[in-house]
Amino acid sequence: MKKFTSEARRAYEDMNHGMFSKSLAEFAIKNMKDSKDERVNTISLEDFKALLNRLGHKIEDKYMYTAWYLYNMAIADYKEALPTVEQKIAFVKETMFDPDCCPEAVLECFVAKMCIMGVPIYWENYL
Repeated sequence: MKKFTSEARRAYEDMNHGMFSKSLAEFAIKNMKDSKDERVNTISLEDFKALLNRLGHKIEDKYMYTAWYLYNMAIADYKEALPTVEQKIAFVKETMFDPDCCPEAVLECFVAKMCIMGVPIYWENYL
């Protein structure tokens, strides 16, 4: 199957190894809405790192922005299913490190959602 992608996207993926960069995660998180199409109160990167540290969870730096995106997605989309901080963190880890998948799939799912919704990603902005 041929993968259609721009030069800028290929450069982004090469540079970030298929993970969210800080700036792309900020873009994704800034635009998150809940099931009522309302903006949600997300957690900042600094507060997310502090939360992980306080609770004794370790996430490698190369996965941090992807984990931050997923945590905020849990806040926006899974309020009832994942009401506690611990459940949200478990969701992050289980999603990223599912043995049937890979952490890079998180970015691919985000890109697919943006394509379906007609939201362009200007990859050159994230290089």
